[in-house]
Amino acid sequence: MALKALIFDFDGLMVDTEQSIFDAYCKIFAEHDAVLPLSTWEGIIGSTGHRDRIFADLEQQIGRAVDRDELRERARREHHGISSQLPAVDGVAAQIMDAQRLGLALGVASSSTVAWVHGHLRRLGLIHHFQSLCTREDVTEVKPDPEIYALAASRLGVEPREAVALEDSPNGIASAKAAGLFCVAIPNPLTANMSLDAADMLVPTLTALSLDDISVRLRD
Repeated sequence: MALKALIFDFDGLMVDTEQSIFDAYCKIFAEHDAVLPLSTWEGIIGSTGHRDRIFADLEQQIGRAVDRDELRERARREHHGISSQLPAVDGVAAQIMDAQRLGLALGVASSSTVAWVHGHLRRLGLIHHFQSLCTREDVTEVKPDPEIYALAASRLGVEPREAVALEDSPNGIASAKAAGLFCVAIPNPLTANMSLDAADMLVPTLTALSLDDISVRLRD
């Protein structure tokens, strides 16, 4: 089967926004003499609804309720302030250029909001490269549900088996695989110690990824 499309995850894959939001919530936990375990965060990377899960964890640790809205807004402000200065991950531009060399359609499939994804891609001067940008507003269920990858492939006019997903988290990998895509895992510093074995291929960085090799593998 010929490779026809490349679909990027966004957070943690194109821009390392995962670390700043995790750090913001770790800071909030520390202020309450509690600890946010990485194992708790692992289950929510690449998905949504994490704030309710981690606030429940915090309240269980300290034995009382917290003002979730106030803490959520504090974390959001800190996260957005840091993320607005972050560059694209090393290798993103090179992979876009290589995909274009191969004539591949380009898409993004993210559980984040359209404003978040579009805003960063515009800031980085990358948005014009993509024929399709799918975000959580486009689907009823986000990752690990396969809906967003199925939609991304459909919008690019390809079958899921003709597309490759680039992912950095267990939830994202599960979504891509369930939709029928070939999935390459590229861990970020936060997900490097998580189990990414469900991916079809694991490479240490985007710069180590060879689309030519994947194209040959899909044809075999």
